[in-house]
Amino acid sequence: MELSKCLGCMEDFRGYPCPSCGYDPEKDKHMEYALPLQTILAGKYLVGKVLGQGGFGITYIGWDIALERKVAIKEYYPSGQVSRSPGTRTLTWYSSEQSQHARQDGMQMFLKEARKMVKADSIPGVVRVIDLFQENNTAYIAMEFVEGETLKERLRREGPMDWETAKKIFKPVISSMEQVHNFGLIHRDLSPD
Repeated sequence: MELSKCLGCMEDFRGYPCPSCGYDPEKDKHMEYALPLQTILAGKYLVGKVLGQGGFGITYIGWDIALERKVAIKEYYPSGQVSRSPGTRTLTWYSSEQSQHARQDGMQMFLKEARKMVKADSIPGVVRVIDLFQENNTAYIAMEFVEGETLKERLRREGPMDWETAKKIFKPVISSMEQVHNFGLIHRDLSPD
């Protein structure tokens, strides 16, 4: 199966650097412990570049092959508890008691939170879960992909912002987080960027 997608933005491939997003895999400082580019997960998700990483996971841009749409794919990757050899897919869990707890209980918590997110679909500002599955000795959540720029990118482009501008950005985020918490969900990877 030949998929002709830019691995940086999942737009139709027209060569690198991508004319849509500027991505060039040759210049990407791809984390060696991340999934290899072009990995196919669950037989239906093409994995692109890393979008971000938190203490509990790595998020990638992806392409839903069956539905032909961009997705975000979050991989359960609790830092300090697992490793992956460069160029491979499967995680190796450390043998410590803490790592085994993260593998069993942490992975179940990761999946449970995804199931709760599905029930919280009506909350504005919360991305929708499309799928969850386990493979490669870990778990994954496929979510809708939301276009836009991060706060970090905006600050880099425009410099510091005044309080009124910041308030317009943060007020809806804080309101959504309040609703998420009232729903019984705890967001573990919230980041200003």
